[in-house]
Amino acid sequence: MATGRGEFLRSLRQGVEMAQSRKPRPVKPKRPRAESVKPTCLATHPPPTAGTSTFLSCSHENYIERLPPEVILKIFSYLDAASLFSVGFVNRQFHELADDNAVWYELYTREISRKQRRPRLVIMTDFLTTAQETSSGFWKMLLLREMGCLKDTIWKKELKNISPYTGMPAQTEHILRSLHVGWEITLTHKGGISLFEQSQVFFTDSSVTVCWYDGVLPRSKHLSSIQLHGVVRHAGGAPQDKPRWRSLMSKIEVHTDESWKFCGSDHLVKLVPLDEGITLGIWRGTWIVAFIMATLHFHKLVERSLLGSVSCPYMPMEISLYDDVDPDYALQDYTAVILLHNPVRRIMHQRYSPLVCRRDNIRNGFVQFRPVSFSNISEHIPVLGKLSFPWKTERLHGDIKKCCLMTLTVLDQDQRPFWCVSSPVSFLRSRCPMMEEIYGSEQFLLWYQDAKGEVKMNFVWMREFQQYFLIGVQIRISMDKLKRHFRERESEGY
Repeated sequence: MATGRGEFLRSLRQGVEMAQSRKPRPVKPKRPRAESVKPTCLATHPPPTAGTSTFLSCSHENYIERLPPEVILKIFSYLDAASLFSVGFVNRQFHELADDNAVWYELYTREISRKQRRPRLVIMTDFLTTAQETSSGFWKMLLLREMGCLKDTIWKKELKNISPYTGMPAQTEHILRSLHVGWEITLTHKGGISLFEQSQVFFTDSSVTVCWYDGVLPRSKHLSSIQLHGVVRHAGGAPQDKPRWRSLMSKIEVHTDESWKFCGSDHLVKLVPLDEGITLGIWRGTWIVAFIMATLHFHKLVERSLLGSVSCPYMPMEISLYDDVDPDYALQDYTAVILLHNPVRRIMHQRYSPLVCRRDNIRNGFVQFRPVSFSNISEHIPVLGKLSFPWKTERLHGDIKKCCLMTLTVLDQDQRPFWCVSSPVSFLRSRCPMMEEIYGSEQFLLWYQDAKGEVKMNFVWMREFQQYFLIGVQIRISMDKLKRHFRERESEGY
Protein backbone atom coordinates (compact mmCIF):
# COMPACT_ATOMS: atom_id res chain seq x y z
CA MET A 1 0.00 0.00 0.00
CA ALA A 2 2.77 2.40 0.98
CA THR A 3 4.77 1.39 -2.13
CA GLY A 4 1.86 2.04 -4.45
CA ARG A 5 1.25 5.49 -2.89
CA GLY A 6 4.92 6.34 -3.38
CA GLU A 7 4.86 5.32 -7.06
CA PHE A 8 1.74 7.43 -7.60
CA LEU A 9 3.31 10.55 -6.07
CA ARG A 10 6.52 10.04 -8.07
CA SER A 11 4.54 9.75 -11.32
CA LEU A 12 2.52 12.83 -10.44
CA ARG A 13 5.69 14.88 -9.84
CA GLN A 14 7.24 13.77 -13.14
CA GLY A 15 4.06 14.72 -14.99
CA VAL A 16 4.05 18.19 -13.49
CA GLU A 17 7.72 18.69 -14.38
CA MET A 18 7.13 17.60 -17.99
CA ALA A 19 4.17 19.98 -18.27
CA GLN A 20 6.30 22.85 -17.02
CA SER A 21 9.07 22.01 -19.49
CA ARG A 22 6.65 22.43 -22.45
CA LYS A 23 5.82 26.04 -21.45
CA PRO A 24 7.81 28.78 -23.23
CA ARG A 25 10.54 30.00 -20.91
CA PRO A 26 11.99 33.54 -20.94
CA VAL A 27 15.56 34.07 -22.04
CA LYS A 28 17.75 33.44 -19.02
CA PRO A 29 21.30 34.64 -18.39
CA LYS A 30 24.20 32.28 -18.76
CA ARG A 31 23.74 29.26 -16.54
CA PRO A 32 26.11 29.31 -13.55
CA ARG A 33 28.63 26.61 -13.06
CA ALA A 34 27.69 23.63 -10.95
CA GLU A 35 29.98 24.65 -8.10
CA SER A 36 28.24 28.05 -7.78
CA VAL A 37 24.86 26.47 -6.97
CA LYS A 38 24.04 26.54 -3.28
CA PRO A 39 23.97 23.14 -1.53
CA THR A 40 20.43 23.80 -0.30
CA CYS A 41 19.18 24.01 -3.88
CA LEU A 42 20.86 20.72 -4.81
CA ALA A 43 19.37 19.01 -1.77
CA THR A 44 15.84 20.12 -2.63
CA HIS A 45 16.01 19.46 -6.39
CA PRO A 46 18.26 16.55 -7.49
CA PRO A 47 20.14 16.99 -10.76
CA PRO A 48 18.21 15.94 -13.89
CA THR A 49 18.64 12.46 -15.26
CA ALA A 50 18.52 11.22 -18.85
CA GLY A 51 15.14 11.64 -20.52
CA THR A 52 13.97 14.48 -18.27
CA SER A 53 13.94 18.21 -18.82
CA THR A 54 13.92 19.49 -15.24
CA PHE A 55 16.10 22.44 -14.24
CA LEU A 56 17.61 23.70 -10.99
CA SER A 57 15.73 26.36 -9.02
CA CYS A 58 16.41 27.65 -5.52
CA SER A 59 13.68 27.25 -2.92
CA HIS A 60 12.85 29.95 -0.40
CA GLU A 61 11.20 27.52 2.00
CA ASN A 62 11.90 28.05 5.73
CA TYR A 63 13.54 24.79 6.84
CA ILE A 64 13.63 25.81 10.53
CA GLU A 65 9.83 25.77 10.72
CA ARG A 66 9.86 22.18 9.48
CA LEU A 67 11.92 21.06 12.48
CA PRO A 68 10.07 19.25 15.27
CA PRO A 69 9.25 21.46 18.30
CA GLU A 70 11.52 19.31 20.47
CA VAL A 71 14.53 20.19 18.30
CA ILE A 72 13.70 23.93 18.33
CA LEU A 73 13.34 23.87 22.11
CA LYS A 74 16.71 22.16 22.38
CA ILE A 75 18.25 24.99 20.35
CA PHE A 76 16.49 27.58 22.51
CA SER A 77 17.91 25.97 25.66
CA TYR A 78 21.40 27.23 24.70
CA LEU A 79 20.29 30.91 24.58
CA ASP A 80 20.58 33.43 27.38
CA ALA A 81 17.56 35.27 28.80
CA ALA A 82 17.90 38.34 26.53
CA SER A 83 18.26 36.26 23.35
CA LEU A 84 15.39 33.95 24.28
CA PHE A 85 13.18 36.96 24.96
CA SER A 86 14.10 38.49 21.57
CA VAL A 87 13.51 35.33 19.54
CA GLY A 88 9.89 35.29 20.70
CA PHE A 89 9.18 38.22 18.36
CA VAL A 90 10.13 36.31 15.16
CA ASN A 91 6.79 34.60 14.48
CA ARG A 92 3.86 32.96 16.23
CA GLN A 93 5.50 29.53 16.47
CA PHE A 94 8.68 30.94 18.04
CA HIS A 95 6.58 33.06 20.41
CA GLU A 96 4.77 29.98 21.73
CA LEU A 97 7.94 27.90 22.03
CA ALA A 98 9.97 30.74 23.59
CA ASP A 99 7.47 30.84 26.49
CA ASP A 100 8.09 27.19 27.37
CA ASN A 101 8.28 26.81 31.14
CA ALA A 102 11.01 24.16 31.06
CA VAL A 103 13.47 26.41 29.22
CA TRP A 104 12.78 29.44 31.40
CA TYR A 105 12.87 27.27 34.51
CA GLU A 106 16.43 26.23 33.62
CA LEU A 107 17.42 29.88 33.16
CA TYR A 108 15.74 30.86 36.42
CA THR A 109 17.48 28.20 38.51
CA ARG A 110 20.80 29.07 36.88
CA GLU A 111 20.36 32.77 37.74
CA ILE A 112 19.27 32.09 41.34
CA SER A 113 22.19 29.71 41.81
CA ARG A 114 24.64 32.34 40.61
CA LYS A 115 23.26 35.06 42.90
CA GLN A 116 22.85 32.93 46.02
CA ARG A 117 26.08 30.95 45.42
CA ARG A 118 24.72 27.56 46.33
CA PRO A 119 24.53 24.28 44.37
CA ARG A 120 22.14 24.37 41.47
CA LEU A 121 20.63 20.92 42.16
CA VAL A 122 19.48 22.01 45.61
CA ILE A 123 17.47 24.82 44.08
CA MET A 124 16.08 22.63 41.32
CA THR A 125 14.65 20.14 43.77
CA ASP A 126 12.68 22.92 45.48
CA PHE A 127 10.71 23.71 42.31
CA LEU A 128 10.90 20.51 40.29
CA THR A 129 7.40 19.34 41.13
CA THR A 130 5.78 22.63 40.10
CA ALA A 131 7.92 23.62 37.10
CA GLN A 132 5.53 22.20 34.51
CA GLU A 133 2.28 22.76 36.43
CA THR A 134 2.33 26.56 36.13
CA SER A 135 0.87 28.54 33.24
CA SER A 136 2.89 29.31 30.11
CA GLY A 137 5.30 32.20 30.59
CA PHE A 138 5.32 32.02 34.40
CA TRP A 139 9.06 31.36 34.83
CA LYS A 140 9.84 33.87 32.09
CA MET A 141 8.01 36.61 33.95
CA LEU A 142 9.59 35.57 37.25
CA LEU A 143 13.13 35.65 35.87
CA LEU A 144 12.75 38.97 34.06
CA ARG A 145 11.23 40.51 37.16
CA GLU A 146 14.06 39.15 39.30
CA MET A 147 16.73 40.50 36.95
CA GLY A 148 15.03 43.88 36.53
CA CYS A 149 14.35 44.42 40.23
CA LEU A 150 17.94 43.60 41.06
CA LYS A 151 19.30 46.27 38.71
CA ASP A 152 16.67 48.83 39.75
CA THR A 153 17.44 48.28 43.42
CA ILE A 154 21.15 48.88 42.88
CA TRP A 155 20.98 52.14 40.95
CA LYS A 156 18.07 53.54 42.96
CA LYS A 157 20.10 52.98 46.11
CA GLU A 158 23.11 54.70 44.55
CA LEU A 159 20.98 57.71 43.56
CA LYS A 160 20.35 58.45 47.24
CA ASN A 161 23.96 59.57 47.63
CA ILE A 162 23.51 63.34 47.17
CA SER A 163 26.43 65.71 46.63
CA PRO A 164 26.36 68.43 49.31
CA TYR A 165 27.78 70.95 46.85
CA THR A 166 25.53 70.51 43.82
CA GLY A 167 22.42 68.95 45.41
CA MET A 168 22.40 66.31 42.66
CA PRO A 169 23.08 62.54 42.94
CA ALA A 170 26.85 62.19 43.16
CA GLN A 171 26.89 58.83 41.33
CA THR A 172 24.88 59.88 38.27
CA GLU A 173 27.75 59.56 35.80
CA HIS A 174 28.83 56.22 37.33
CA ILE A 175 25.28 54.83 37.16
CA LEU A 176 24.76 55.86 33.54
CA ARG A 177 28.08 54.39 32.44
CA SER A 178 27.64 51.13 34.38
CA LEU A 179 24.16 50.60 32.88
CA HIS A 180 25.52 51.41 29.39
CA VAL A 181 22.98 54.20 28.95
CA GLY A 182 23.31 56.35 25.85
CA TRP A 183 21.13 58.78 23.91
CA GLU A 184 19.73 58.77 20.39
CA ILE A 185 17.81 61.34 18.37
CA THR A 186 15.13 60.64 15.78
CA LEU A 187 14.65 63.34 13.15
CA THR A 188 11.42 63.60 11.18
CA HIS A 189 12.04 65.61 8.03
CA LYS A 190 10.93 66.01 4.45
CA GLY A 191 12.93 63.00 3.29
CA GLY A 192 11.57 60.62 5.94
CA ILE A 193 12.76 59.56 9.41
CA SER A 194 16.42 59.30 10.42
CA LEU A 195 17.97 57.94 13.62
CA PHE A 196 21.39 59.03 14.90
CA GLU A 197 23.49 57.61 17.71
CA GLN A 198 25.54 59.87 19.96
CA SER A 199 28.92 61.07 18.68
CA GLN A 200 30.36 62.71 21.81
CA VAL A 201 29.46 62.94 25.52
CA PHE A 202 30.83 65.35 28.14
CA PHE A 203 29.89 65.10 31.84
CA THR A 204 29.99 67.93 34.38
CA ASP A 205 28.99 67.96 38.06
CA SER A 206 25.34 68.74 37.28
CA SER A 207 24.69 67.92 33.62
CA VAL A 208 25.80 65.97 30.57
CA THR A 209 26.25 67.39 27.07
CA VAL A 210 25.55 65.01 24.17
CA CYS A 211 26.52 65.79 20.55
CA TRP A 212 25.46 64.24 17.24
CA TYR A 213 27.40 65.01 14.08
CA ASP A 214 28.12 61.63 12.44
CA GLY A 215 26.15 60.97 9.26
CA VAL A 216 24.22 63.12 6.81
CA LEU A 217 21.96 65.59 8.63
CA PRO A 218 19.02 67.22 6.79
CA ARG A 219 18.32 70.87 6.10
CA SER A 220 16.93 72.72 9.09
CA LYS A 221 14.02 74.06 7.03
CA HIS A 222 12.93 70.48 6.30
CA LEU A 223 12.82 69.41 9.96
CA SER A 224 9.41 68.85 11.50
CA SER A 225 10.25 67.17 14.84
CA ILE A 226 13.14 65.98 16.99
CA GLN A 227 12.78 63.10 19.47
CA LEU A 228 15.36 62.36 22.15
CA HIS A 229 15.48 58.81 23.56
CA GLY A 230 17.56 57.25 26.28
CA VAL A 231 18.77 53.80 25.22
CA VAL A 232 20.52 50.93 26.98
CA ARG A 233 23.45 50.19 24.71
CA HIS A 234 25.06 46.77 24.34
CA ALA A 235 28.03 45.96 26.51
CA GLY A 236 31.30 44.90 24.92
CA GLY A 237 30.96 41.66 23.00
CA ALA A 238 27.16 41.62 22.93
CA PRO A 239 25.39 41.21 19.57
CA GLN A 240 24.49 44.55 18.02
CA ASP A 241 21.23 43.32 16.45
CA LYS A 242 19.45 42.73 19.75
CA PRO A 243 16.49 45.05 20.41
CA ARG A 244 17.24 47.86 22.86
CA TRP A 245 14.94 49.56 25.35
CA ARG A 246 14.24 53.15 24.29
CA SER A 247 12.85 55.73 26.72
CA LEU A 248 11.38 58.93 25.27
CA MET A 249 12.83 61.98 27.03
CA SER A 250 11.55 64.86 24.91
CA LYS A 251 9.83 65.57 21.61
CA ILE A 252 10.20 68.99 20.00
CA GLU A 253 8.10 70.25 17.13
CA VAL A 254 10.29 72.38 14.86
CA HIS A 255 8.39 75.35 13.44
CA THR A 256 10.30 76.60 10.43
CA ASP A 257 7.81 79.36 9.66
CA GLU A 258 9.01 81.34 12.67
CA SER A 259 12.17 83.42 12.62
CA TRP A 260 14.83 81.67 14.67
CA LYS A 261 16.91 83.50 17.24
CA PHE A 262 20.63 82.79 17.07
CA CYS A 263 22.59 82.70 20.32
CA GLY A 264 26.03 82.76 18.69
CA SER A 265 27.90 82.32 15.43
CA ASP A 266 31.31 82.26 13.77
CA HIS A 267 32.36 82.31 10.10
CA LEU A 268 31.03 78.73 9.57
CA VAL A 269 28.19 77.91 11.97
CA LYS A 270 25.19 79.58 13.62
CA LEU A 271 23.68 78.28 16.89
CA VAL A 272 19.89 77.96 17.19
CA PRO A 273 18.60 77.17 20.71
CA LEU A 274 15.41 75.08 20.83
CA ASP A 275 13.36 73.91 23.80
CA GLU A 276 14.53 71.50 26.53
CA GLY A 277 18.24 72.21 26.14
CA ILE A 278 18.54 71.13 22.48
CA THR A 279 20.68 73.26 20.16
CA LEU A 280 21.11 73.15 16.39
CA GLY A 281 24.35 74.08 14.68
CA ILE A 282 23.58 75.26 11.12
CA TRP A 283 26.06 75.86 8.31
CA ARG A 284 25.99 79.50 7.28
CA GLY A 285 24.40 80.10 3.89
CA THR A 286 23.09 76.55 3.38
CA TRP A 287 20.62 75.90 6.25
CA ILE A 288 22.02 72.36 6.51
CA VAL A 289 22.34 71.04 10.05
CA ALA A 290 26.02 70.67 10.98
CA PHE A 291 25.46 69.14 14.44
CA ILE A 292 22.83 68.71 17.14
CA MET A 293 23.57 69.13 20.83
CA ALA A 294 21.53 68.41 23.98
CA THR A 295 22.41 69.59 27.49
CA LEU A 296 20.67 67.31 30.03
CA HIS A 297 20.40 68.27 33.69
CA PHE A 298 21.12 65.53 36.24
CA HIS A 299 17.75 66.03 37.96
CA LYS A 300 15.79 62.77 37.30
CA LEU A 301 18.12 62.06 34.37
CA VAL A 302 18.59 58.35 35.15
CA GLU A 303 14.85 57.81 35.57
CA ARG A 304 14.06 59.73 32.38
CA SER A 305 16.65 57.72 30.44
CA LEU A 306 15.41 54.32 31.66
CA LEU A 307 11.82 54.35 32.89
CA GLY A 308 9.96 55.86 29.94
CA SER A 309 8.65 54.00 26.91
CA VAL A 310 9.32 54.49 23.23
CA SER A 311 6.37 56.90 22.93
CA CYS A 312 5.73 58.18 26.49
CA PRO A 313 8.25 59.96 28.74
CA TYR A 314 8.80 59.18 32.40
CA MET A 315 6.48 61.30 34.55
CA PRO A 316 6.78 61.23 38.37
CA MET A 317 3.50 61.24 40.25
CA GLU A 318 2.61 64.68 41.57
CA ILE A 319 -0.53 65.47 43.59
CA SER A 320 -1.50 69.04 44.50
CA LEU A 321 -3.32 69.41 47.81
CA TYR A 322 -2.87 73.02 48.95
CA ASP A 323 -3.37 76.29 47.13
CA ASP A 324 -1.93 78.74 49.66
CA VAL A 325 1.68 79.41 50.56
CA ASP A 326 3.23 81.67 53.15
CA PRO A 327 5.88 83.72 51.28
CA ASP A 328 7.83 84.40 54.49
CA TYR A 329 8.15 80.63 55.01
CA ALA A 330 8.86 79.72 51.40
CA LEU A 331 11.63 82.25 50.74
CA GLN A 332 14.21 81.28 53.35
CA ASP A 333 17.47 79.33 53.02
CA TYR A 334 17.39 78.67 49.30
CA THR A 335 20.54 77.68 47.39
CA ALA A 336 21.64 78.40 43.82
CA VAL A 337 24.39 76.46 42.01
CA ILE A 338 25.48 78.03 38.70
CA LEU A 339 27.80 76.22 36.31
CA LEU A 340 29.09 77.77 33.09
CA HIS A 341 30.66 75.28 30.70
CA ASN A 342 30.87 74.23 27.07
CA PRO A 343 30.95 70.83 25.30
CA VAL A 344 34.56 70.14 26.33
CA ARG A 345 35.43 71.98 29.58
CA ARG A 346 34.13 73.76 32.69
CA ILE A 347 34.38 77.56 32.83
CA MET A 348 32.94 78.65 36.20
CA HIS A 349 31.22 76.87 39.09
CA GLN A 350 29.67 78.92 41.92
CA ARG A 351 27.38 78.05 44.83
CA TYR A 352 25.34 80.74 46.57
CA SER A 353 23.76 79.85 49.92
CA PRO A 354 21.65 80.90 51.66
CA LEU A 355 19.44 82.95 49.37
CA VAL A 356 16.99 85.07 51.36
CA CYS A 357 14.20 87.22 49.96
CA ARG A 358 12.01 89.62 51.93
CA ARG A 359 8.39 90.33 51.21
CA ASP A 360 9.18 93.76 49.72
CA ASN A 361 11.36 92.05 47.07
CA ILE A 362 8.34 90.31 45.49
CA ARG A 363 7.48 92.39 42.45
CA ASN A 364 5.25 91.76 39.44
CA GLY A 365 4.65 88.15 40.47
CA PHE A 366 8.36 87.29 40.77
CA VAL A 367 10.60 86.57 43.74
CA GLN A 368 13.98 88.26 43.39
CA PHE A 369 17.30 86.99 44.76
CA ARG A 370 20.55 88.91 44.34
CA PRO A 371 23.49 86.76 45.54
CA VAL A 372 26.06 89.10 43.91
CA SER A 373 25.40 92.85 43.90
CA PHE A 374 27.12 95.71 42.09
CA SER A 375 27.75 97.66 45.27
CA ASN A 376 29.63 94.90 47.14
CA ILE A 377 32.99 94.71 45.35
CA SER A 378 34.17 91.91 47.65
CA GLU A 379 31.68 89.57 45.96
CA HIS A 380 33.14 90.20 42.50
CA ILE A 381 35.25 87.27 41.31
CA PRO A 382 37.38 86.54 38.20
CA VAL A 383 36.28 83.97 35.63
CA LEU A 384 39.24 81.67 35.09
CA GLY A 385 37.87 79.80 32.08
CA LYS A 386 37.54 81.02 28.51
CA LEU A 387 34.01 82.11 27.59
CA SER A 388 33.55 80.35 24.27
CA PHE A 389 31.65 77.51 22.60
CA PRO A 390 33.93 75.03 20.73
CA TRP A 391 32.25 72.73 18.22
CA LYS A 392 33.31 70.07 15.75
CA THR A 393 31.96 67.81 13.03
CA GLU A 394 33.50 64.90 11.17
CA ARG A 395 35.83 67.17 9.17
CA LEU A 396 35.65 70.72 10.56
CA HIS A 397 35.80 72.43 13.91
CA GLY A 398 35.49 75.95 15.28
CA ASP A 399 35.05 78.12 18.37
CA ILE A 400 32.19 80.60 18.88
CA LYS A 401 33.15 83.56 21.06
CA LYS A 402 31.04 85.03 23.87
CA CYS A 403 28.78 81.97 24.06
CA CYS A 404 28.60 78.96 26.39
CA LEU A 405 26.24 76.59 28.24
CA MET A 406 24.64 77.32 31.61
CA THR A 407 23.47 74.71 34.12
CA LEU A 408 21.44 76.20 36.97
CA THR A 409 20.19 74.33 40.04
CA VAL A 410 18.02 76.08 42.64
CA LEU A 411 17.47 74.10 45.87
CA ASP A 412 14.77 74.83 48.43
CA GLN A 413 15.22 75.02 52.20
CA ASP A 414 15.29 71.19 52.38
CA GLN A 415 18.02 71.06 49.71
CA ARG A 416 15.61 69.52 47.22
CA PRO A 417 15.74 70.49 43.49
CA PHE A 418 13.38 73.37 42.88
CA TRP A 419 14.33 74.84 39.48
CA CYS A 420 16.76 73.07 37.10
CA VAL A 421 17.96 74.55 33.81
CA SER A 422 20.51 73.48 31.17
CA SER A 423 20.64 75.74 28.14
CA PRO A 424 22.98 77.63 25.78
CA VAL A 425 23.43 81.32 26.61
CA SER A 426 25.16 84.24 24.92
CA PHE A 427 26.87 87.40 26.17
CA LEU A 428 25.36 90.73 25.13
CA ARG A 429 26.92 94.15 25.50
CA SER A 430 25.45 96.17 28.37
CA ARG A 431 26.13 99.42 30.16
CA CYS A 432 25.94 100.37 33.85
CA PRO A 433 27.19 103.89 34.71
CA MET A 434 28.19 102.89 38.24
CA MET A 435 30.35 100.01 36.98
CA GLU A 436 31.95 102.24 34.37
CA GLU A 437 33.24 104.50 37.15
CA ILE A 438 34.70 101.52 39.07
CA TYR A 439 36.11 99.34 36.29
CA GLY A 440 36.05 101.47 33.14
CA SER A 441 35.88 98.37 30.95
CA GLU A 442 33.50 96.66 28.54
CA GLN A 443 30.41 95.23 30.19
CA PHE A 444 28.46 92.14 29.17
CA LEU A 445 25.16 90.58 30.23
CA LEU A 446 24.31 86.88 30.31
CA TRP A 447 20.52 86.56 30.26
CA TYR A 448 18.31 83.46 30.41
CA GLN A 449 14.50 83.48 30.69
CA ASP A 450 11.66 80.95 30.59
CA ALA A 451 8.17 80.57 32.07
CA LYS A 452 9.56 79.68 35.52
CA GLY A 453 11.97 82.58 35.94
CA GLU A 454 15.04 84.34 34.65
CA VAL A 455 18.76 84.66 35.40
CA LYS A 456 20.95 87.72 34.78
CA MET A 457 24.73 87.67 35.21
CA ASN A 458 26.85 90.80 34.65
CA PHE A 459 30.50 90.63 33.56
CA VAL A 460 33.27 93.11 32.77
CA TRP A 461 36.26 92.47 30.54
CA MET A 462 39.54 93.44 32.24
CA ARG A 463 42.10 94.10 29.51
CA GLU A 464 45.08 94.23 31.86
CA PHE A 465 44.28 90.74 33.15
CA GLN A 466 42.83 89.41 29.89
CA GLN A 467 39.88 87.81 31.64
CA TYR A 468 36.27 88.41 32.65
CA PHE A 469 35.06 89.38 36.14
CA LEU A 470 31.62 88.44 37.48
CA ILE A 471 30.15 91.58 39.10
CA GLY A 472 26.43 90.81 39.47
CA VAL A 473 23.96 87.92 39.70
CA GLN A 474 20.18 88.25 39.84
CA ILE A 475 17.71 85.33 39.98
CA ARG A 476 13.96 85.89 39.58
CA ILE A 477 11.49 83.03 40.17
CA SER A 478 7.79 83.07 39.35
CA MET A 479 5.43 82.96 42.33
CA ASP A 480 3.29 80.44 40.42
CA LYS A 481 6.28 78.13 40.25
CA LEU A 482 6.95 78.68 43.95
CA LYS A 483 3.38 77.84 44.98
CA ARG A 484 3.27 74.75 42.77
CA HIS A 485 6.52 73.46 44.26
CA PHE A 486 5.26 74.10 47.79
CA ARG A 487 2.08 72.09 47.08
CA GLU A 488 4.16 69.20 45.72
CA ARG A 489 6.28 69.18 48.89
CA GLU A 490 3.14 69.11 51.05
CA SER A 491 1.66 66.25 49.02
CA GLU A 492 4.85 64.21 49.55
CA GLY A 493 4.71 64.67 53.30
CA TYR A 494 7.34 67.38 53.81
